[in-house]
Amino acid sequence: MLSATGTPGRAGPGRPCDPRLTVDLRGAPGSVTWRLPENEPVADAVPCVVLADRAGCAEFAVLQDTLHQLGVPSVRVDAESVAALRLSATVTGGAGHGGHGRTRCVLDLDGRRIAPTVVWARHFSPHAMPATADAAQTLLLAESWHAFVRQLCSLAPASLPGDRPGRLEQLAGAAAAGIRVPRTVVTTDPARAAAAIPGRRVVVKVVGEHFVETSPGLLTGVLPEIAARAEVLRRPALAYPVIVQEHVEHDAELRVYHVAGAVHAYAVGKRAPDSPWREEAEVTVTPVAAPPAAADAVRRLASLWGLTYGAFDLLLSGGEVVFLEVNTDGDWRWFETKAGGRAVSTAVALAVRTLHLTALGNTGPPSPLDLVDFLLLGTRTHGSGR
Repeated sequence: MLSATGTPGRAGPGRPCDPRLTVDLRGAPGSVTWRLPENEPVADAVPCVVLADRAGCAEFAVLQDTLHQLGVPSVRVDAESVAALRLSATVTGGAGHGGHGRTRCVLDLDGRRIAPTVVWARHFSPHAMPATADAAQTLLLAESWHAFVRQLCSLAPASLPGDRPGRLEQLAGAAAAGIRVPRTVVTTDPARAAAAIPGRRVVVKVVGEHFVETSPGLLTGVLPEIAARAEVLRRPALAYPVIVQEHVEHDAELRVYHVAGAVHAYAVGKRAPDSPWREEAEVTVTPVAAPPAAADAVRRLASLWGLTYGAFDLLLSGGEVVFLEVNTDGDWRWFETKAGGRAVSTAVALAVRTLHLTALGNTGPPSPLDLVDFLLLGTRTHGSGR
């Protein structure tokens, strides 16, 4: 996440958007950052990891530096910079196009020829693309770049995070897998939904993203809320659907990161769902060993949805795991900074390195890092978001 500005308010998905809780990225400069071998070949394309994100997010800056230390070439493109890019792409091969063998995509990006091995796009929303004076031109620019990056993910030998199931798909999939989920109603009438859910409190959240981007770089929060059931019973109907869930009493809340089969867990202490934004200093984040049932649930769901990476939000209630949601673009540097350490950053870099080497035809396990190389992974630090 990124730091929010403004004063506390009572915004929620069942209320009007609260303009006092905003994230302003309009001053964040976009860029193209290269980390290629010093003596890169000129005649052929350089096998390269492609990272696409937003300028205000810290995760890929850390990842790219770590990949460089591991000897993995990469290029990082921020959404804010795309309008200035010079791009040509050539796709060859692939049985689906009358060719034989594996599809190969070669990019000429700002005069450098690369062959993407791994593509990871996160927060690369068309809403983040720069605006022009012409509304139609703005939409064309945004949708074209978004479509290109999405299709590049499909063409690359490997891409992250994997599938992107929506919240309703997630809840249905988890329930079908035998994992407890909160009782849920999706409705344009929160009062009617609250009447069908027992308990003194309910949780109300949006069906889609927790932020709406009213103009490029200006985000308004529509964050989950825990509300008194009696109060929700008095709310008017809405013009859009929201999720209304039972409030599950729990012993602990976990943020569990799934990275290529490995799991890294943090216990999160907070007063309310929006506390990381409104009262960041009051939130506690502690690294913990993932309970076996939680680790098993995360791995099963990641396999179900084809996720190499995902940030899972779980509750532990009386020893039972309750699945809330998975954020396939979930940030990790904020949690690492709060808790101390770089476990997820290191795991992510090593996973991308393995995918890169596999794309090069190295089917065996990657060569182990020596002690010096491993220690170097923790020597670089960056600012972070949530």
